[in-house]
Amino acid sequence: MIRLGNAQVSLERREAFLDGKPIALGGRAFEVLATLIRAKGRVVDKDELFSQVWAGTVVEDNNLQVQVSLLRKAFGNRALIQTVPRRGYRLATEISLEGPTASLDHLPEPSLVNAMATLDNTAQVPVLVVDDDVSVRNALGRLLRSQAIPHRLFARAEELFEARLDTPYACLLLDMHLPGTSGLEVQAALRRLQLPWPVVFMTGFGTIPMTVQAMRAGAMEFLTKPFDEDQLLALLDAVRTQAVEEGRKWQNARQVEDKYQRLTQRERQVFSLVVGGLSHKQIAREIGTSEVTTKVHKKNIMNKMQSRSLLELVAMHSIVEARSGP
Repeated sequence: MIRLGNAQVSLERREAFLDGKPIALGGRAFEVLATLIRAKGRVVDKDELFSQVWAGTVVEDNNLQVQVSLLRKAFGNRALIQTVPRRGYRLATEISLEGPTASLDHLPEPSLVNAMATLDNTAQVPVLVVDDDVSVRNALGRLLRSQAIPHRLFARAEELFEARLDTPYACLLLDMHLPGTSGLEVQAALRRLQLPWPVVFMTGFGTIPMTVQAMRAGAMEFLTKPFDEDQLLALLDAVRTQAVEEGRKWQNARQVEDKYQRLTQRERQVFSLVVGGLSHKQIAREIGTSEVTTKVHKKNIMNKMQSRSLLELVAMHSIVEARSGP
């Protein structure tokens, strides 16, 4: 249990108490508090808080201000969290751990619940716009704001990658011609990062070969500027729906890969042989062990992969192979 003055916080149980009485905190507010606690008095900038609390989701700055205000009110202490102008926030109270062997060096790591949570609402999928033309960015920003569509605007590809939006749930409106690079190169970089964002390319002078190249690279659509706003909004409905589907596939693949990492080298070898259709006797012969040992390996694999059938194992192995491929 962590003590903050006359308050106590449990990061593991996600509970907070003030003078022994429980405090009702929302999930976002608690994550802000937990991030500040882990910083141990260090100033935490807004980018770090957004990445920890909203897990790559594109949100307005005032969302953070609201959560900080809720925390100050809940703990009845405006001085609890200090605003450091142009830098961020810091916890302005002494932090200590209760218990004879307590140490601040071993605070629990942040939860991945937000990053790995399944998104069911298409309306939450952000649209990421990358275009070096300020007039295009402004026009798209106004349109997306008018429809309450979460979005973020970037003038260069570098800005997009520097933002470190590590979320599977997003889609991209991407200019084909950017300073120092092309939209196709940006899309290739996204594939290398294994980010499944659907891409809509934009250009002021499209050609048939360029359109074909973009579609072969996996683009959902290729738009020639200027484009009709109603048509764009209808397209974004379909693209954001696709983003949810692709995000779920990404999430499932990530979970399968995490489970696969728990297997020993011998279990991975047996895994490949099992899904390859070999019998226990054939596998035992292949790896130089007994059938009993082979059966034990298979049981361990089923447990660690949380698989209920051979068909599930085959599907999981296909995912592992696809993610480890070239």
